[in-house]
Amino acid sequence: MAHRPPDDSADARRRKFLQSFQNFDANSRFPAPYVQFAGKPLTVAGGQDWRYDALGYRNDVHADTRPSSETLRVFVVGDSTLIDGQVFADTVPGRLETGLKQAHGAGARVYNFGAVSACLNQMIALVTTRLMDLQPDVILIVGGATDIFQPWSFDPRAGVPYNHFANESLYDYFFDPRKSAEDTVALSYDGLQAMIFNRLENLRALTNWQSEIWEWEVVRQFELALRRLARLAPGIGAPVRFLLQPTIVRKGTPVGTEAGTASDAFLAYLDRQYARFEGVLGRLDTQDSAFAARDLSRLFEGDARNLFTDIVHVTSEGRQMMADRLQAEVAETLGTATPA
Repeated sequence: MAHRPPDDSADARRRKFLQSFQNFDANSRFPAPYVQFAGKPLTVAGGQDWRYDALGYRNDVHADTRPSSETLRVFVVGDSTLIDGQVFADTVPGRLETGLKQAHGAGARVYNFGAVSACLNQMIALVTTRLMDLQPDVILIVGGATDIFQPWSFDPRAGVPYNHFANESLYDYFFDPRKSAEDTVALSYDGLQAMIFNRLENLRALTNWQSEIWEWEVVRQFELALRRLARLAPGIGAPVRFLLQPTIVRKGTPVGTEAGTASDAFLAYLDRQYARFEGVLGRLDTQDSAFAARDLSRLFEGDARNLFTDIVHVTSEGRQMMADRLQAEVAETLGTATPA
């Protein structure tokens, strides 16, 4: 029987990397100015019956200049947890829109700015380079988990988009003017995978990947981003609320298929980092009407139902609970916002 390398060997990590190479799907993570990636505009989502809007997000109509018919405009920014749902109305933002229409009338609109794998720095860039010009009344940012688990699995540099190392590899290969034709070996698909994986391995060595000091750097970069958002918020023109998203390690006892969603080592890491992120929120001054940070990580803590489909994605029932909590946040924000 052939000897199989241990699970922590470079060969094992490369096999795991190749299994997830499909995650670099250009349809769900298409290059977008300043925010690194979004969905490929007007493209049908893989295996789904819906298309990304003209901006690359999951809306039936993309956000544009605000019409007078929109009496309430709410933007929800986040990661792939905002995309789940058979139709827009089944997503967390879609369910929020349904609730807001019941409370505020037909003029209430919610726009979904969830991007698969987006981290907090990308969300901040999206708000400041695009969304703040579209006259929202409230901006809700639901995140935090990607800032924890993306560095574990992909680019290990905290606060950096998950696929940045791959973009660097490709750009360096095609556009380095110092290379001659003789220096540039013809690149097969296998060679491409090897080149990108080798860069990932080098970065992991440089960042002391999975060490205690690396874990704390993940926390530090998250805190820097969140404090930056707090400083920017007064100039955005709409109150901003950051909500640390729910996670399976804060649910209490997993039930049904919730058990075994990830390795014990990863779940222990997720648990440690969520505790540290909760500490970051506790250190923030969130009394300003322009910005506040909330901890939603324990939203499902006492619920005995099978709600999680992985470490952060949830079922239809879970999405409704999220939407209800976001609606309460909108109501509180509108009640405390300073009139323009």
